[in-house]
Amino acid sequence: MNAIALCGFMGCGKTTVALALEKKYNLKHIDTDRYIEEKENMTINEMFENYSESYFRDKEYEAICTLSKEKGCVLALGGGAVTFERNVKSLKDNGYTLIFLDTDLKVIKERLLSDSTRPLLKSNDIETLYKKRYPIYENACDVKITCFRENAEEICDKILEILKKEGKNP
Repeated sequence: MNAIALCGFMGCGKTTVALALEKKYNLKHIDTDRYIEEKENMTINEMFENYSESYFRDKEYEAICTLSKEKGCVLALGGGAVTFERNVKSLKDNGYTLIFLDTDLKVIKERLLSDSTRPLLKSNDIETLYKKRYPIYENACDVKITCFRENAEEICDKILEILKKEGKNP
């Protein structure tokens, strides 16, 4: 399968779908947030608290520049990654198809209800942040997959179907 990057709001299922794609199509999956945490030897929360969001965003850009050179894999991007044009450019310049997992805000709220690991939830109203980012995801993506209550396997099938239609066969 061509290199793909999953984007969308936090809690939309990017990591879960990336894992399912790995299992179903034997693709290597990389969660960019986990990659950065391992490389920096600290959590994203710690980066925000000890340095700044801008420090984290610079590390995110470095990671995307490195990881976008990988082929035949699926990247699960952090929720804010595509809000920075430099990240989108790096991915697209390296042949990645950006897939927006368009998940209903109500579903996202349910998933994030007890999540204390996301620094932007501490300082932002989730609905406001969602509304701000939604058009950015739509503009950045090559493909939009509407996700309601489908499981990861069903979303994988949707992705495959759309990629086949666009001539990007696995």
